[in-house]
Amino acid sequence: MAGWVAIASPLLFRAGGEKGPFDPDQPLQGVLRLGAVLCVVICLAARRPVQPDGQAEPPALNWAAVGPLTGGLLLLTISGFVALDASSEVVLPLLIAVLVVGVVVHFALPPLPLLARRALVTPFVMIAAAIYWNVIAQVTGGGGFRLTPAQAIGDPHTAELILGFLAAFSAVYYAMLIYAPRQVAGREGGVLEWGIRYVLFLASIVLGIGWLGALST
Repeated sequence: MAGWVAIASPLLFRAGGEKGPFDPDQPLQGVLRLGAVLCVVICLAARRPVQPDGQAEPPALNWAAVGPLTGGLLLLTISGFVALDASSEVVLPLLIAVLVVGVVVHFALPPLPLLARRALVTPFVMIAAAIYWNVIAQVTGGGGFRLTPAQAIGDPHTAELILGFLAAFSAVYYAMLIYAPRQVAGREGGVLEWGIRYVLFLASIVLGIGWLGALST
């Protein structure tokens, strides 16, 4: 995940031009975003296998993940429909179809193992990273990533602004679009483990900004 955030997703952002996360006329991005949301809905709806000791697996979400997951799903759903420039006459039937798919998955499919559930939430996590880079671009120079280390030293106010943004927004992003989806796939990790993962995630963002800034000079 750190490698994807630091290298692959910045490259995809750079190749995608200057379109923002809520700009229309992005049909491919719209389909990918809505497809990722559908995969998470399927993961939520799917039954969980019974463990060898006869106990059912823990529920899909703990209370700490409910709010972030709701926000993340809304973010990707709205940005997906906007990217497709979908009319209101299309949005409602698609949402109903997603609910129907969830019901069918729950009652018609066998329980999904952990690896299958993790595979279902992975597109959501990976696609969301590209949206995050779009937001970073608005702070670091409108898509150009023109902030270099030398510029940061010469303009400490700009550097403080960017670091403050990273510290505040990245935590919200991480909770909505990485932590919560992973908890849907399978309850894992404690406070310490997720804290270490977040620090690694933040470091990968700083690395990505650094090398994109170097390319933009």
